Amino acid sequence: MPFGRDYHPRMADRPPHERAAPPRGSAGRNLVHAADHNARVTLEALRRAVSLTRQDLAEVTGLTAPGITNIIRRLVEAHLIRPVDGGRATRFAIEPDGAFALGVDPYGDLVQVAIVDLKGRIVHRARRRAASAAIEDVGPAMRAAVESVLSLLDPALAGRLLGIGVATPFDPAAITAALADHPVVVERSSVAAALGERLLGNAPADGSFVHVLFGREVRAGLMIRGHLFHGVTDRAGRIGQMRTGEDGILLDEAASMTALQPLLDRHWDAGGDPDAFLEALAPADRAIAEAWVDRAAQHFVDAAIAVSGFLAPGGIFVGGRLPRDLVRLFAHRFAAIRAERMAGPLQPQWLPEIVPASLGSDCVLLGAAMLPFLETLLPDPRAPPEVSGFAAG
Repeated sequence: MPFGRDYHPRMADRPPHERAAPPRGSAGRNLVHAADHNARVTLEALRRAVSLTRQDLAEVTGLTAPGITNIIRRLVEAHLIRPVDGGRATRFAIEPDGAFALGVDPYGDLVQVAIVDLKGRIVHRARRRAASAAIEDVGPAMRAAVESVLSLLDPALAGRLLGIGVATPFDPAAITAALADHPVVVERSSVAAALGERLLGNAPADGSFVHVLFGREVRAGLMIRGHLFHGVTDRAGRIGQMRTGEDGILLDEAASMTALQPLLDRHWDAGGDPDAFLEALAPADRAIAEAWVDRAAQHFVDAAIAVSGFLAPGGIFVGGRLPRDLVRLFAHRFAAIRAERMAGPLQPQWLPEIVPASLGSDCVLLGAAMLPFLETLLPDPRAPPEVSGFAAG
């Protein structure tokens, strides 16, 4: 049941499983034309919980009991939530099969796709290699991968697919043309990674964090109080253009994955374990990986100091498409460099720890898959926050 787009979304914080206190910025609004917004906030509260009663939902959203009752009725009729056993008071939980979305992550010549349910769980996935990294070759590979994974979805549930989210640097028009038979939402990969961490990962409770995505370039998704910070003409997060290290080179150059990417491609194409990349490498290849970690971490410290100085985020997540053990090694190396840099009294003691992305190498893919849900059913962190009860202009 798409609610439409006439609303001013705010992000609901994750309530602790069965019991939730009203989080900052998650309240619904008892206004005449706020039905869509209130339904989205209610559905998000249920998506993040195991189950909640009507009273729980009223506390979390700030809505009245009659308002919650009407919203619950609508959501049950739409098969998005269901009543569950819960003692004296009826509890409600998300119906995972109530809606689906498809995420696409084209990176280089590799295309990954996944169908996720309303809980954000992957139910089907596929991957394909294109003939090259050009859109002329990636487009057909992307379409073929999408069609192959859609064929795995139960025909009885096919009508519940809301659309396709794509995380890509390509021109959105080219992506839309490649997937012309489907509703498509296109976002930058760094945005998708941040959304994945915010919606499905372990983001700080106040929603302020940075997600750093290493690839051909180094990009960051910036979340401030649960809302994505875009910057002028969507230029925020281009930290790879910072000059870092004693040699003053661009972070994009220092953390280039040119030498590392063939090792990663070979690992993924062989169906390698995302937690055991380093141990699967031959000694010479492992030396290449460790050299990349040392160089990237050494230069990334300057970028982390700058970002933290301006934003003071609750955490800096690193990962995106990288294996977990490689990210853990990077975080460990960063921590050692951080300790060295902070030895003096004038060093930035507030620099946060580097935390591996909680969704591992699927962070971009899952973030892309959440885009159709944000378009139709859930509060959207990409929208600007409200100020004093009004949408920021």
